[in-house]
Amino acid sequence: MQQRAENPLDTTSVATILYTSGTTGEPKGVMLSHHNLVCNTLSAMENFDAVGDDTHLNFLPLSHIFARTCDYYAWIATGNRLVLAQSRDTIIEDCHAMKPTQMNGVPYFFDKLHRVLKEQGLADKPGSLKELLGGNMIRCNSGGAALAEHVYDFFTEQQMFLLQGYGLTETSPVISMSNQEYTRRGASGRPIKDVEVAITEEGEIITRGPHVMLGYYKDEVATAEAIRDDWFYTGDLGHLDEDNFIYITGRKKELIVTAGGKNIAPILLESLMTQDLLMEQVVVIGSERKFLTALIVVGHEPLQKWLGEQQIELAWPEEGLADDRVQELYRERIDRQLEKLSPYEQIGRFTLLAEPFSIEREEMTAKLSLKRDVIMNNHAATIEAMYEVV
Repeated sequence: MQQRAENPLDTTSVATILYTSGTTGEPKGVMLSHHNLVCNTLSAMENFDAVGDDTHLNFLPLSHIFARTCDYYAWIATGNRLVLAQSRDTIIEDCHAMKPTQMNGVPYFFDKLHRVLKEQGLADKPGSLKELLGGNMIRCNSGGAALAEHVYDFFTEQQMFLLQGYGLTETSPVISMSNQEYTRRGASGRPIKDVEVAITEEGEIITRGPHVMLGYYKDEVATAEAIRDDWFYTGDLGHLDEDNFIYITGRKKELIVTAGGKNIAPILLESLMTQDLLMEQVVVIGSERKFLTALIVVGHEPLQKWLGEQQIELAWPEEGLADDRVQELYRERIDRQLEKLSPYEQIGRFTLLAEPFSIEREEMTAKLSLKRDVIMNNHAATIEAMYEVV
């Protein structure tokens, strides 16, 4: 009788390899162990004191660790009901069909909900958000990118929890989370159980604990750069307050350093500008330049409404985007949104775009984060034109 070979696998063995989205560089294979995934899932669920009577709607891709841990593994751990959306285009329809009580999403999605209700004139109607989401929604959890404060405020006014968390693929992914008892405007929650967080002298967030990856697949150099003395260097900039809430201020690699030596976090400017419904998506540019510029995807319906109110008829998009009155409108709105910032944080020039940034053109990741390098490459000629001497 042939003797069965001993199984060499244990909890520290690689369970999965996930490739980072690569918003600013080449994707790397992140090796996560069984221990990483189990510990992170259980600690995240303990943060909510989760039980099995929730109906959880999933619409994020399960190829991404956010959905893998916080939707799929959380369902296994808690025994709640998990329902899958048919597609990104049917989320509202699926909410009405399945009546979920909670869901995870990215800031871009929650901002879209706000925009939809505002465009319909329902944003100030009590209960309109809950009704839009099927009638039973209690809380939404936001991750994958920074949550704009005006979106948090809108959910709060609608008496629905929008709880921000923070993490990366390399951390399985959860580092910190808010919950219904502990939440703070602008913060990404507090570190979950067994997770340590510190801030370097340069302002970078570092973390250590059972959630940190084994390393990058076949890339010892990148692994050694990212993990030093058991601390994982996130590449994110931020700070901790006196109650250990984490505040994210930007990505080190996305930080704009102007020709004048000024450091600018573009995410702040972009967040302020997209508070205005006329600006659906924004990318701010300015590294090694004398002033900042911006690519602005127009909010089509709000702009068409404004044109109708002004009794302006223009062929779309050629005449509409180039018209002096439209340009003046956007100049005024940009300046208004950034009026409290310093002179070097103002937008010198901008270009209006009719087409949104898209996954199909690889300008956005599967979790709807903007891929700045790709966007700037796709619009290189437009960007250079904004810096031409007049």
